[in-house]
Amino acid sequence: MNTTIKTVLLGTLALTMAGCASAKKDLSPNFVPEENGLNLIKITDESKGSVLGPIIEGWSDSGFQTSMMGGSKKGGLKWGTIECLRLSPKGDEIAHLTRMNDQNNILVRKARTNSAPTQRTFKDVGSFCWGSDDMLYFSENEPGSNKLSAVNAHSGSIIRQITSNNNDFNPVLSEDGSLLFFTRYIKGTEPMIWSYNMKTGEMTNCTRGYNPATVGDSNDEVICVRNNRNGMSEIWRVNYKDGKETILLTDATRGFSNPHVSPDGEWVVVEGNSTSSINKKKNIDLFAMRIDGSDFMQLTFHPGNDVNPQWSNDGQEIYFISDRANKKGVYNVWKMKFKPY
Repeated sequence: MNTTIKTVLLGTLALTMAGCASAKKDLSPNFVPEENGLNLIKITDESKGSVLGPIIEGWSDSGFQTSMMGGSKKGGLKWGTIECLRLSPKGDEIAHLTRMNDQNNILVRKARTNSAPTQRTFKDVGSFCWGSDDMLYFSENEPGSNKLSAVNAHSGSIIRQITSNNNDFNPVLSEDGSLLFFTRYIKGTEPMIWSYNMKTGEMTNCTRGYNPATVGDSNDEVICVRNNRNGMSEIWRVNYKDGKETILLTDATRGFSNPHVSPDGEWVVVEGNSTSSINKKKNIDLFAMRIDGSDFMQLTFHPGNDVNPQWSNDGQEIYFISDRANKKGVYNVWKMKFKPY
């Protein structure tokens, strides 16, 4: 069923820097009864390097509606929505952010347990995507701005600069590679989703919102997140060509963010706030719904935080970042089976 940024810029950029922070609660349980059948597999090992995840904090009304933070006033949580995890076009590799030498950078590794990583950026990266052209598109943190750039995922060190002198985040390349969608933040106003034409360089202001996700092979619409005045982040489907806007997911007690459409176009996976049945603590879990907003379901139930969901190429698995199953609350990459019924 369907449950009917004046954030300071430096605070927004810090959202990806909590991967090594110590947690205040024991997140060590390996098994949660509600997750039976998910076949959870841990991909990375925190003893061999950190994976960055978002900062998650208690609720504050300050600047929420004009922020890029997911949140729920009644749920009592706000969280960063910077994309920290992506899969390769072929689905056999993953890329994630890690912090080294006081910078966030992209590491690429095979999508199997404990594979060796390769560093592909030597910048301070804020968010990124892996395009169908095998390029990593990323937001590069600079004093006073965040520009979009690109580098090949496997070879060379040539950096292509795409935007400048603005604050641009969370790029995502369209299926046909013709448009690069991203979130542009102008202080004191709501975040907006823009597109960049990869051939002509034309820039288009598409719609308000953040966390854009493409919808199949359509270049006319996106699924995105909008924060409302009542203190909830909601999931919207927007056709910015004909002006049709549909709210897919809103809940008085929950906020949602980081939507991603399944390869078959049937499902949307998101992250949102929850309360653990184990320790009654507030946390972030993963949820799914059909692309029309129906058949809403909770996927994870662990007292740790499960964020940044990504579909496998066949739509049978979901990769995500979690601080579950370790006592220090360190983030790792995990994967699980997607079983909608």
